[in-house]
Amino acid sequence: MTTYIIKIVLCSAVFIFTYKLLLEKEKMHNFNRGYLLLSLLLSFVIPLITFNYSTPTLPISDNEILQTNFIKDYNTTVQEVSAIEKTDYTFLVLTILYGLISTFFFLRFIVNLNKILSKTRNTKTIPFNNSQIVLSDEALSPHSFLNYLFVNNQEYVSGGIEKEILLHECAHIQQRHSYDILLIEILQIVCWFNPFLLMYKKAVQLNHEFLADEAVINTYPNVASYQYLLIEKASKSNTYNLSSSFNYLITKQRLIMMTKSKSPQKALFKQLVIIPVLAIAVFAFSTKSFSQEKASSTSKVKQIAVPATQDGVSQALLDEYEQILNSKKNKKGIPLIYKFTEAERKRLETIFLSMNEEQQAKQRVIFRPSLPPSPKSVPTQEQIEAWKNDKIYGIWIDDKRVSNAVLNQYKNTDFSYESVSKLEKNAINYGKHYYQISLMTHAGYEKYYQETMASKHLYHMVVFIDSKPRKMIKKS
Repeated sequence: MTTYIIKIVLCSAVFIFTYKLLLEKEKMHNFNRGYLLLSLLLSFVIPLITFNYSTPTLPISDNEILQTNFIKDYNTTVQEVSAIEKTDYTFLVLTILYGLISTFFFLRFIVNLNKILSKTRNTKTIPFNNSQIVLSDEALSPHSFLNYLFVNNQEYVSGGIEKEILLHECAHIQQRHSYDILLIEILQIVCWFNPFLLMYKKAVQLNHEFLADEAVINTYPNVASYQYLLIEKASKSNTYNLSSSFNYLITKQRLIMMTKSKSPQKALFKQLVIIPVLAIAVFAFSTKSFSQEKASSTSKVKQIAVPATQDGVSQALLDEYEQILNSKKNKKGIPLIYKFTEAERKRLETIFLSMNEEQQAKQRVIFRPSLPPSPKSVPTQEQIEAWKNDKIYGIWIDDKRVSNAVLNQYKNTDFSYESVSKLEKNAINYGKHYYQISLMTHAGYEKYYQETMASKHLYHMVVFIDSKPRKMIKKS
């Protein structure tokens, strides 16, 4: 959700600044109105668009995935113990805060709406050009909302309201400008955290004035006379922020726009520029989903049998085995490999290899034949690019956990080995990412290769987090 909110804000910022730089000063008001409304809605839609990409990877051996609580698959298995879960109230607090602020904006919207509509119920109205004139006793400048045109009763009866002003407000009504403002007000209730909505609102209101002025000039071509009239009316203001009214702050921009010449070629060029801007926004703010396709392989992972005896060991030796393990358990009852001395490890190995298959299957700590060094496998550049997505992949380079952004410093040929493991739901990092990528640089692989070849252990110790019986591989 946080990512979606950030994308909404950034996407709307790109669209509104594009409008300010390219479109606002051009005399193509209908196009600009469509751009503002469509781009505002697209800033909410684009982050919901998802593109799925499939990238090949090397086969994953299910035979070597224990509980995926292990973070490497070399000769020494490193245990990763889940942290104690603590209640996090951050989300609850933020949700309550969001609800309170949204409620405030909603109530403010209802109050403003009620103020305007109450005038239509309690004040005399008369029909005028497919709309209703509301004759108010308040000292106010003409303004409009929905199908209503609000004017001062005394000024209207005495003929003090110029026909250009009435036509201007009628243009607001006929072009349904109030619906644009209502849309933005509703979006502000649910997305008050987006600071660019205010820029959108001001841009839409100014564009409405341009459209209404254009309608007046098309009927009354005397531009200079209309400009003087606007300057006179701009000194009055209206308190209802949902309505269309005269505003001194934007009058200067309106006066400049009236005398501006229209260039069809320039306007067309700027309209076409919107296409690459839209493409960039879709690419930058949509969601990319990368899925791993298991590469086909004709060879299966070779399974090496664990030696076992037919008769097994005595109960005394089983008790000794358990006693050694108990001496190295943590608070959760899990034996910690790194705490065993070499003598203890050797004793455990001797007892385990003397057990029969049934006895071995009951153990949480087992011994497996040490494997030869894994052969080199260089990832593709496409895989490197896909693994930069930290929502899906966790990255280890030379046995160290690193940020996915570190991959920007590498090319695929900088690595000698890569392996991919899929996390199970009980893994400590499940949810943070879903695949574990283990990479070795050339130096890292050389170190791993030398250590593996020089290892004096024929078997490596494996600790299972759970205590389920194990199905051991039988010797043929």
